[in-house]
Amino acid sequence: MKIVQKLTLLFIIGISLVLAANAYLRVNREVALFETDRVQNQSLLASGSAAAVSSIWRTDGRERALALIGQLDQRAPKLQIKWLSLEDRSFVDAGTIERLRSGSIASFEGTDARGAKLRCNYAPVSSASMIEGAIGICEPFSVQDAYVHRTIAETGVTMLTLVAVCSVIAALLGVWLVGRPIGALANKARRIGEGDFSRPLVPRGHDEIAMLSNEMNAMCERLVAAAEKVAAETKSRIAAIEQLRHADRLVTVGKLASGLAHELGTPLNVVEARAEMIASGETDAEETKSYARVITEATERMTKIVRHLLDFARRGNPQTGPHEMLSLAQRVAALLAPLAGKKQVIVHVEGSRARALVDPDQMQQVLANLVVNAIHASNPNGKIDVIISEENAQPPADLGDSEMDCVRLRVRDHGVGIAPDDLARVFEPFFTTKEVGEGTGLGLAVAYGIVRDHGGWIEVVSERGSTTEFSVYLKRALD
Repeated sequence: MKIVQKLTLLFIIGISLVLAANAYLRVNREVALFETDRVQNQSLLASGSAAAVSSIWRTDGRERALALIGQLDQRAPKLQIKWLSLEDRSFVDAGTIERLRSGSIASFEGTDARGAKLRCNYAPVSSASMIEGAIGICEPFSVQDAYVHRTIAETGVTMLTLVAVCSVIAALLGVWLVGRPIGALANKARRIGEGDFSRPLVPRGHDEIAMLSNEMNAMCERLVAAAEKVAAETKSRIAAIEQLRHADRLVTVGKLASGLAHELGTPLNVVEARAEMIASGETDAEETKSYARVITEATERMTKIVRHLLDFARRGNPQTGPHEMLSLAQRVAALLAPLAGKKQVIVHVEGSRARALVDPDQMQQVLANLVVNAIHASNPNGKIDVIISEENAQPPADLGDSEMDCVRLRVRDHGVGIAPDDLARVFEPFFTTKEVGEGTGLGLAVAYGIVRDHGGWIEVVSERGSTTEFSVYLKRALD
């Protein structure tokens, strides 16, 4: 129920209770006043009628007096005017007779010939020497009942009219003073939630709602300024992160350069030797063709090696999509084969052909960083395992509270391990346990940032002097 409806309903209930209490008190007051007035009027009428009848009795006799009572009864259709003989004990009790004999007015309730209840006031009628009887003014209770019903009906109509009028006024005022301003505030809050800070509210008056409107307008202005500041800072942060990642790529490229120099040296020597023999004219036509084919194969091999290196070092915009992680890991292993061979380490790739939602260039950089670190940590003639699998894993609290369908990439070496004190800091920028000149401390930090940007996370487990395993969890692509 809306607030205007609640306020109107509460207002109607309050007004109804007040009017109902007032109506109850009014009806009781009117009934009491009616009863008091009726008793007084009957007493006065009985006294006046008794005085007139007594006077006629003394001057004109009993018959004339009783005839007057009959005439009075006929002329008062709503009243019953009766003659009471003091010898008639069937209608009144002895106490009432005694009060009348003493000259006092007596009031009591009785019934008429039809059994209807009456309220009667009797006044004594006297002759010259004694009390002859009493004249009674009786009124049926139906008159009082009719008055009570009429009073209740009038009061009820008045109360319902007031409730209806007050309800309409309350509803109109509620809509005008509360409903419309609150609706405008709700619409403004909805637009703010959608990121629309335009169209400020126009407050009316100086009440609390107007104050809230002014504060909401001021909040929008502050949010616009904060959004612009955040956008600028985000742009700068993204640029810094991209520079950091590119710098890490170049560092890795530098590490690969020595191994690639050896790889390029052999085919270059072959090309040089064959080219000199062809140029000297020492070869016949068949040998020249054979040497040319050897030179072509060596050139293609060198071109492929250089192209892989340039692809790895090139800086590009992230483009995520479903990619098979096994083939990506195999490309990384091939790219790092010269570096691994120099350290006499074997990089073994195996596992599922699961696909993950990744940017292949960025994920190649992540795997390259992990494998390079594993190569440096491995002992000569060691082995590095790169394993791809599909798992349901529980992400960290900031990524969700339910399990995710993931592709897991494990890079495991059997080297020196990581000290427990250093394990919690391995993803910090510029933190490294390598000797000066061997590492910058950027590789794992950049890898961590890339994986988090993909909606995944990295975990590390290490046993000092034994094994270290980095696990990268990525969202699995739907088939």
